[in-house]
Amino acid sequence: ELALFRGVCQFSMEKLAPDTGNPEEFTCFDELMDAYKKQIEHLGEYITRTSNKAQEIFAAHAPNPWKSIMVQGCIEKGLDYKNRGPIYGHGQVLTEGLPDTADSLAAIKHFVFDTKKYTMAELICALKNNFDGFSDLYNDFSNYAKFGNDNDEVDSIYAEITDHLYRFFQTKKTFRGGVFGVGCSTFHRAPDYGYHCGALPNGKRNEEKLLADSIGATPGNDVNGPTALLNSVLKGNQYLATSGNVLQIKFAKSQFETPEGKAAFTAITKTYFRNGGQTLQINVVSREDLLDAQLHPEKHKNLIVRVGGFREHFINLAQPLQDNIIKRSEN
Repeated sequence: ELALFRGVCQFSMEKLAPDTGNPEEFTCFDELMDAYKKQIEHLGEYITRTSNKAQEIFAAHAPNPWKSIMVQGCIEKGLDYKNRGPIYGHGQVLTEGLPDTADSLAAIKHFVFDTKKYTMAELICALKNNFDGFSDLYNDFSNYAKFGNDNDEVDSIYAEITDHLYRFFQTKKTFRGGVFGVGCSTFHRAPDYGYHCGALPNGKRNEEKLLADSIGATPGNDVNGPTALLNSVLKGNQYLATSGNVLQIKFAKSQFETPEGKAAFTAITKTYFRNGGQTLQINVVSREDLLDAQLHPEKHKNLIVRVGGFREHFINLAQPLQDNIIKRSEN
């Protein structure tokens, strides 16, 4: 968004980042990718600098002796756990929406630079107008190849942007003497972040709250089954993700009703981890049950789902988060 709109947030309409060039004058996809990476690095510099200022204030004014004696290194050094006491002093940066970014960049590459079916000016105008009056463009961009289906074209972009993101932050030092690591440890944030993005080239409209809630596909976009989803995710280098890389995946109850179904699930899970996967978070629940729970919550008080980094009773979740879980592809 910031690369396409020269640093201007399309939700607040404030200029939050530098002007990385007029995208309507870009002659190749590499120029757009370069502008995107400059935006990432600018924001990375800003948030790590701000984080370090906060860490320094907490170290000076909010010591915690009790926790410090429980953390290895603090007693030996005579320092609080917030003030360089622990053996490790790393920080973490958590992300959302990387698959949405990959999908958007892939669609732009195809329709603007490769086939030249649309101009960048047309795309930007469509995004500013929430696709109103641009039905053909909307259909093309929203239905183009999506991450999570073992498609090398979009998966290679996902791998490039995650590799850049992870490596850049590892060059940033924390106040506590470590480095910043990146990951995607999800909780409840995705719908709120989706709401605060403008329209995106992957087909997301203004104020829509659907956004990728993990390193997996944007919910509902992985249509080729769990093996394809895992293949896509594994094309990104998860060894660089030091803050936890979570993959959400949903299975139907019928998957576990036969020995063959259980064995298939076990095999695909072991394969994922053997090939570098970090974390799988599994929901086994039917779409019908979730939809009925929205309509009749009193009948589903014991329905528990995996949201991200935590479990919760489904009926206790805000509706946008419920919708996000319902939209996840059922395998």
